[in-house]
Amino acid sequence: MQTDAYAHALMRLIEEGAKPAEAVKKLHALLEREGRANLLPSIGRAFERLAAKKANRDRAVLTIAREKDEAKARKESGAKDAEVVVDESLIGGWRLEAEGMLQDASWKNHLVNIYQNVTRA
Repeated sequence: MQTDAYAHALMRLIEEGAKPAEAVKKLHALLEREGRANLLPSIGRAFERLAAKKANRDRAVLTIAREKDEAKARKESGAKDAEVVVDESLIGGWRLEAEGMLQDASWKNHLVNIYQNVTRA
């Protein structure tokens, strides 16, 4: 989609040090010259999606079953700066989502794996 390409270009400009307001003004001027200013709202929505995806990718989340498990989960996972979320459905153990990767050391995951292996036989 063309709006995604414009959104990526805008993101790249900002990451390379351009001030966001100036980058948007330059993009608007370019779109005006090309007679495509009507794309600006769509580009804005594409940029929002891209920024949200990037923010989630850069975020580290350590999910634990109980608050008292936090120190042990941080030590085992090596997640010192991760945001901690409690999810009682994990039963025990932890899950770490960071840099687009998932490490799942939860009891829930282990139980699901056992169930799948038993029912396949």
